[in-house]
Amino acid sequence: MNLIYTNDQKYIAKIEQLYLDSFPENERIPFWLLKECFKENHSVLFAVLDSNHFIGMCYLVNCESAYYLMYLAVIPELRNQKYGSKILFDLKEKYKTLFLSIERPIDAISLRRQNFYLRNGFYNTNKYYYDNNVNYIVLCTNKKYKITNEIMQKRYSNMTNNYKLFKIIANIFNTNFVDLK
Repeated sequence: MNLIYTNDQKYIAKIEQLYLDSFPENERIPFWLLKECFKENHSVLFAVLDSNHFIGMCYLVNCESAYYLMYLAVIPELRNQKYGSKILFDLKEKYKTLFLSIERPIDAISLRRQNFYLRNGFYNTNKYYYDNNVNYIVLCTNKKYKITNEIMQKRYSNMTNNYKLFKIIANIFNTNFVDLK
């Protein structure tokens, strides 16, 4: 498995469809907004390929000393075939410290998602927050990296320098105060 990460625009429709199919609406930023933010070079939006076949997508935000893994998805028919694990391995190699938010486990699916990340080099920071009607838990790849309210705010504030775009994000998610517990 030799994966390729590309931002070639010819994959944008496939990325968008996988994004829309994989994430609940209340956890999504409008896709057009992700594309606009990506143009500013504060974030990365990759199509993931295996032998030139589209297999997944990921979106990360540069938070200076770490990257926030905002979205990661593998096409449904290729799930449970180690692609997600390989993508995480590659991202950890490239970006070193990653952190992310996932829904606090409340059912078998959310518990499975958490266990996937824990098996693949993330640890539970024991930090929680509530945003847009979802209870989140924060996971990180570096036990020494301190997750703070300020760091969590950067996952949105570092997406764009464009005030109008940031206001749209702020109308969807709590960008001002995270209130980690």
